[in-house]
Amino acid sequence: MNLLSPTSLVLWCLGAFLCGSIPFGLVLVKLAGKGDVRQHGSGNIGATNVSRVGGKALGIVTLLLDVLKGFLPVFIAKKLGLGESALSLLALAAVLGHMFTPWLAFKGGKGVATALGVALAFRAGMVLPALGVFIVILLAFRYVSLGSVLSAFALPLILVWKGATPVVLLLWVDIALLVIIKHHENIRRLLKGTEAPLWGAKKEVADV
Repeated sequence: MNLLSPTSLVLWCLGAFLCGSIPFGLVLVKLAGKGDVRQHGSGNIGATNVSRVGGKALGIVTLLLDVLKGFLPVFIAKKLGLGESALSLLALAAVLGHMFTPWLAFKGGKGVATALGVALAFRAGMVLPALGVFIVILLAFRYVSLGSVLSAFALPLILVWKGATPVVLLLWVDIALLVIIKHHENIRRLLKGTEAPLWGAKKEVADV
């Protein structure tokens, strides 16, 4: 494990934040000649709204790139020998970059895809149980937002089971809470019974 100076750690976090901040959804929709994705649908720059505005293929590409921008900084740092506490801090920085991108007045997406990317790079084994939660909830209730929230909630619980240190656990709790808070409007609609399901009369409103 490489020990980082405070300055080096700050630079790593800045790099992860900037990598996570790339608004691929906005860029891809504009390159496709579809205008500003923020002016359509839910106004979100995530893959779901990109699919709504630019088509499923563009949504899939956005999803993959949003996963990749979370995966890369944590993966590179892991290969260079950074410890799990530092990796978890970089993971948090990348997710924050997606949610509060400086290129869009510190507004952004809900962080699900980027959180998936950082989790894959950090400990790939924690992703499968979280995806299992998402799939079960989606099949049972048809709400992408509910599946996203509960799968995010599952991540720190999986790390508890895996014996993560308190510092690592706290940072992943922060990531989970950020994803949940970003879904506050969806949660409000779920409680009111007005959230639209993935399939049915209306399309799902939740975004990643």
